[in-house]
Amino acid sequence: QMGVVKLIHVKVNYCYGKIKAHKRPVSTLCFCPNRETFLFTGSYDKTIILWDIGVPDCDYNFRVSQLLVLKVCSTPLKMSPVPTCPEQYLVAACEGGCFAWDITLTKYEDKRNIVMEFQFPIYNNKNGKSDCCIVDSLAFCNDDLVASKTSMQGSIYLWSWSQTLKKWNKRNTKVNAAILREMEWSNTDEVYIALTTCPVENYLVCGDEKGDIWMYELDKFTNEEIESGKKTSPTQILKWPAIEARGEIIEGTLINNVTTDPEFKYLVAVTDKNIIVIWKRT
Repeated sequence: QMGVVKLIHVKVNYCYGKIKAHKRPVSTLCFCPNRETFLFTGSYDKTIILWDIGVPDCDYNFRVSQLLVLKVCSTPLKMSPVPTCPEQYLVAACEGGCFAWDITLTKYEDKRNIVMEFQFPIYNNKNGKSDCCIVDSLAFCNDDLVASKTSMQGSIYLWSWSQTLKKWNKRNTKVNAAILREMEWSNTDEVYIALTTCPVENYLVCGDEKGDIWMYELDKFTNEEIESGKKTSPTQILKWPAIEARGEIIEGTLINNVTTDPEFKYLVAVTDKNIIVIWKRT
């Protein structure tokens, strides 16, 4: 069902309700970390909506309230409240760039415009054009460090939220991201490959178009590497495993998304061939 979000009670594995959140398909979801019933939904209708989904009663009755509508100039792909101020700012990677909104709840202004548009260096693509503005993934590595990936650039940026905020002139939405490092990644034209982070173990992880997993241990980089201006190499590249199905070898395939458990004991990768690969850390 287009634009519908289903609510599942995970302890009993029961879908107890649904929300008609948008008129077009939903592109991304995330919860507010300190308000467990606050849910953000992003859509191809170029909006992000904040909902209070409430808590179901013993008969699974529930009440949903729409709290905010955030206007986006393009499709939101990945979003996250800022860890140090999760009730004040939301950051999102979108097809048209990377943006932030003031999500402070008041009695007024239930529709909000973009307050910050983060600027990154733009490199020419293979055709000599510099129009690669799709920021297709984003995640916080810790309370301040943000990892974001611009498609077709072959790298991942690590930048500081607090340093960027200090540079922001509130009379202008555009602000240069305070980039700390540029991480080497696959030089591919494929888009919508999501990265993830494991803040407890200080790791950044991202798949690629060949089925490999690029892993970065963030506390292993020296100040000399940061100041050199060169791209930082991954700590490890986990190669696509030897997989056989029905007597045929399955070659490496595009990794759409990766995730880990909080302790980083397991790593799970989802591919575009309906294969889920699970690694155990030893």
